[in-house]
Amino acid sequence: MRKVLTILALSLAFVGSAQTTATTPFTAQTTTMCDVLKQMPDTLVPFLKENARLDFIDFIESNMKAEVSNSLEGKSELTKLTDNYAMLWLTQASQMEMRLLDTAEEVDSVRQLLCIVCTYGTDIRESTIEFYSLRWRKLATDERVGLPTDMFIAALGVDEPTLSICPELRLDAPANEEQEDLSKPSIILKWNGRIFKEY
Repeated sequence: MRKVLTILALSLAFVGSAQTTATTPFTAQTTTMCDVLKQMPDTLVPFLKENARLDFIDFIESNMKAEVSNSLEGKSELTKLTDNYAMLWLTQASQMEMRLLDTAEEVDSVRQLLCIVCTYGTDIRESTIEFYSLRWRKLATDERVGLPTDMFIAALGVDEPTLSICPELRLDAPANEEQEDLSKPSIILKWNGRIFKEY
């Protein structure tokens, strides 16, 4: 009888542990961009607090324009949201793209990480690229993508895990048709489970 009770107690403890693990943020492979927005630290975008991010999700789910007031006394808008991608206009001159990427190896106990591309400016624009574990531990960017040394603009793929980088930003248009156009085409990189790499 004692053996039966011990086995029953251990079984219940295991089930309880499994249920707790399944409901803990970012431990399952089914993390979605909604989860990311809900769990994002306020320090990442200090003027866009948790309530505003939750409002984004509510508006999108209600098929409404996902626009909220931010603490800069301006507007922020979530313009695109899928299970693994989000596009936010933080201000009129700054946007943020986020994409969940499946990984070949575990990163903080899960096989996913997050890539964030922020682009700033209006006439002259520049991007930054950062990677985070789903526990919001910042990861080394240079271990996951090679970046140009000059200014660049980057964009994440919506439908596929790709990253496009324009390695040279034209600051001035050619004065006339005879002047050489020094701009370069975008480089398209594809995520292979470890790094972004050219096709």
